[in-house]
Amino acid sequence: MAVCQRKDGRWQITYRDGEHVRSKSFPPGREGKRQAKAFAGEIATRKALREELVDVQPQVVYLQDLMQSWVTAKKTNGLKQWVRDWISVFNAVFLPALGRTPVHLLTQDAILDVVNEHYEHKAQATRNRYIGYLKTALNIGVKRKIIQVSPLSEFVKGEEPKHESSLTLEDLDLIIANAPTHLAWAIQVAWNIPCRPGLDLFSLTFSRNVKWQRGGVRVYHRKVRKWVFVRCSDEFMQALEERRHLHKSGHLIEYQGNPVADIGTAFSNAAKRAELDYDVCPYDIRHLWITTMLDKQVEISAIAHLAGTSVRMIIKNYYEPHSSETEKAAALLPKLGTAQETPLRLVDRVRPVQVA
Repeated sequence: MAVCQRKDGRWQITYRDGEHVRSKSFPPGREGKRQAKAFAGEIATRKALREELVDVQPQVVYLQDLMQSWVTAKKTNGLKQWVRDWISVFNAVFLPALGRTPVHLLTQDAILDVVNEHYEHKAQATRNRYIGYLKTALNIGVKRKIIQVSPLSEFVKGEEPKHESSLTLEDLDLIIANAPTHLAWAIQVAWNIPCRPGLDLFSLTFSRNVKWQRGGVRVYHRKVRKWVFVRCSDEFMQALEERRHLHKSGHLIEYQGNPVADIGTAFSNAAKRAELDYDVCPYDIRHLWITTMLDKQVEISAIAHLAGTSVRMIIKNYYEPHSSETEKAAALLPKLGTAQETPLRLVDRVRPVQVA
């Protein structure tokens, strides 16, 4: 148990109370450090005497304290890039606005005001994701009895509108024609390897993933935790062979000798230069691949296997019956008003209901 100084100058003590990890902060400066050391000594003494620590547990907890506990727990399995990205957002946006208010004084309205101020024009999915991270950290505080109630306990995520992809093969060719060399190649890779255009795609390397003798690429679909071998055309394998000698990073997709983590902005800019009248994103390439395979009447189970998804999700999000079948359904539909009317049958007498 040590006295640590936070980036904002405050002094902090973190200690274990039975099954719970607790922390307490003290003001910046020498006086705050003195108080922190005195508190640490008191905790050590009580632990030695096996006394209860309830009456000396921290009275004030801040949002950054809970977020730090959340990050510490995440470190157990290794910090993924999305966690690092979120902490950067938290430190830049939420910490300055909410970091000086104790958690028990925070309200849902105060948190949502920050989200609306900075992310009003962002997608609903982005706002839901950030609030979800905050809610998770607060729930951890409640579970560990660091706080009694979460200010986001009654928050309900906003409905996320489904993204409708309008990208066609012709328009994708236009984007490639208006794209810089590295982006045009990245699009070709995404088209030939139907994995999700995030870490699944950008982590692919020539040495680890490309299987030259088998004529394809081995891909790990992280969402379903499944390795899949994607067979590729001879033409694309030849292109990979040429790129292997050009890429310094060893990755299938790189820019100026370094691996990349996203092509969203470059892809959108190329679409604008192509004068497309709708918004696009790299995920549309995967969507177009799936719908194209369906149009070519490739077996749905094979499409789901290669794309790292399920048959149920393919049917739910992509599948449309063949046009001849829809025409057949329209032709077989009876017209209203053509059925023969059946006259009502009137009985001569009323019969009582029998109970025995």
